[in-house]
Amino acid sequence: MKEFFKTGRFRVLLVVGCLLFSFLLRSIYTGGLMPLLSSAGGMLMVPLNSMSAAAGAAIQNRFGPFLSSGEVHRENQALREEIQRLEEQLIDYETVKMENEQFRELLEIKERNSDLIFEPATVVGRTPDDWFGSFTIDVGTYHGVSLRCPVITSDGLVGIVSEVGRGYSKVQTILDASVSIGGVDIHTLDTGIITGTIPLAQEGSCKLGFLPRESGVTPGDTIVTSGTGGPLEWVIGSQWSRGGKSILALRSSYRDKAGVLHSKIVPQLPLGSVVTTPRTCVQYVVTEYGVADLKHKSVLERARALIAIAHPDFREELSRNLAGTLL
Repeated sequence: MKEFFKTGRFRVLLVVGCLLFSFLLRSIYTGGLMPLLSSAGGMLMVPLNSMSAAAGAAIQNRFGPFLSSGEVHRENQALREEIQRLEEQLIDYETVKMENEQFRELLEIKERNSDLIFEPATVVGRTPDDWFGSFTIDVGTYHGVSLRCPVITSDGLVGIVSEVGRGYSKVQTILDASVSIGGVDIHTLDTGIITGTIPLAQEGSCKLGFLPRESGVTPGDTIVTSGTGGPLEWVIGSQWSRGGKSILALRSSYRDKAGVLHSKIVPQLPLGSVVTTPRTCVQYVVTEYGVADLKHKSVLERARALIAIAHPDFREELSRNLAGTLL
């Protein structure tokens, strides 16, 4: 025990005891023990309060979203509803925009072809296994569509109706090898037949065949197809059918409003005339004066055959024009 009083630990305890006793005496002298305890308690609570506030802030930052999940869920639901409303407005806008574009193109086509009847349509399906890009549109017999009706856009002929139902139609494109359509070069006025092949269809192209031997068609020329296919299809179809013949019948002459007689068989057509059926496809031409078989004949032989069935009042003039052309 005596050794303990000689150690450094005892000296430290003695110093601490003296300090506490001094504080005790001071507190008694200045007003009692409570202020001292209150001061000591305050000194201890300040760091505890700081630690508690920091811990609360950390908990709020980490777990706050989970603790207020109900409010966040309501906000997310409101945002989703707003997004859905805006998406519906965007769809309506795009639909109206597409319809306006279709009506604008339709108006342009109508202005260029005032004698035709149009029915607006939308592509609703495509045939995936078709090399030639056939497709389905949303109009049919209920809308007045029938087989072989042409399908056109503002850029020209796209194809023809190959199958029709009450509310739909299937369309073969002009790229199809089974489709033959008349075409006219707007620069040279040469006429031919447009059809397709599988290699050309893969390139999005088709070919213009049955051109005259002396044709002046060159790459880059514009070929007019819309509205020129009907008569030519009948001519070709009648010749290709078993035992079929193509016959074009017309009167040899006509009178104008002044009563003047004119021949329908002329040396040449006025500049800019659109030719529907190329001369290479014409077989029989009939007037009230006879029949001219033009198939497999030269240009001179065709001219003489046509003069022979012209109105008698114009045959001499037509012969002179032919002689002048040959000279």
